[in-house]
This record gives sequence, structure tokens and C-alpha cells, in this order.
Amino acid sequence: MDYALGNLPEAFETILTAHVGTCCSCRSDVALAERLGGEMLARGNVSRSVRGFGDMDGLPDMDPDVHVQHSRAVDVGSNGGFDFFVQTCLKYSSDSFRWRRLGGGLQICRLTEQDNIKMWLLKARPGQVLPQHTHEGSELTLVLKGAYFCGEDLFKVGDIEDADETTSHQPMVTGNEDCICLAATEGSLRFDSLIARIAQKIVGI
Repeated sequence: MDYALGNLPEAFETILTAHVGTCCSCRSDVALAERLGGEMLARGNVSRSVRGFGDMDGLPDMDPDVHVQHSRAVDVGSNGGFDFFVQTCLKYSSDSFRWRRLGGGLQICRLTEQDNIKMWLLKARPGQVLPQHTHEGSELTLVLKGAYFCGEDLFKVGDIEDADETTSHQPMVTGNEDCICLAATEGSLRFDSLIARIAQKIVGI
């Protein structure tokens, strides 16, 4: 709902725009949120609280004549790969990224920071296990290349992992190619290991 209404910080907007553009299920959810918002505005009922798409009992049938002029549920077609994404969504050239090595086949590239929300790229080689960590706030991670496991969940190209301060995880890269992810994080990461915390102070994640 926040994405449909344009209420998210720019870093989270960027990640969700990329995901919604390639996920028909999420485009359907966004279109529903937009239509519901338009219906409420048309009826002057802007104070109604909607707790989730599954909580639709008691809402009136939506008017089929209510349309959203500029929908955010846009289909951008099949994923065009890493270079296509950075050129169209991030407005960068992949050659311009300044990767910093963290050791063990791990690299990061910081992109933006605004209002304590950072957006950065993470690259890890096959078999790489990231340090166990949690978060100060929300984190969205979009897979741009390759894949990784987090527990029993597999995240591949186009997938988003949604984490927050209640999440403690340790991603592990799978497959035969490097994994590149775009992440937006609110606040700092909280690592379990001392070595990771020392590295964190150097790279500022």
C-alpha cells in the first residue's frame, strides 16, 4: 500500500519498482492497492484504515469506473540482466561502480545514503557464506544476478528478501556464478562476529 501511494523512501522505491516490474503477482497487489485508494478518495472516505489485502471484509464492492491515471504496476518485461538493470533503474554504468573488497570473495559498493537509509550493492562468489547478522530497521534485498540460500529459502534473480530487526540470517551463495544483490537498509547491520563488526566500521554498512 505504501508503495502504491508513493510513501516509501527512494532507496526502497528503487528496489520495489524493479521487482514489481518483473513480478505479475506483485503487480496485481499494487493495482489492487491503487484501485482501493482511488475508490476511497472518490467516496471521500480517506480515513478508513486498511490492515492488509486479506482483510477486505466489510469494504464495499469497488466501482469498476474508478481508474488510476498513473499506475505503478508497470510490466517491464523479462529481466534483462545486471547491466540492463543498472543502466535503466539505477542510472549507472556497471563500469563506474567502486567495489571494495571485504575478504573471502566478498565485495560491496555503496551507492546512496539519505535519512539513515543506505543503498548498496553486494557481490559474493559461489559458496560464500555471509556473516550472521540482524538489523536496526527494515532491509530489502533484491537479487540481480545468481542466487543465495537463507535458511531453507532460495532467493534467485528478481526475488526480494524482506528483513527487519526481528530477522537474524546468514545468506549463502549457491550455484556456479557470482551473486550480486541490491540492498536498501534502514540503520546499520548488527553482526554477531567481532571480525565482521570491525570490518563494518571500515566500510560503513
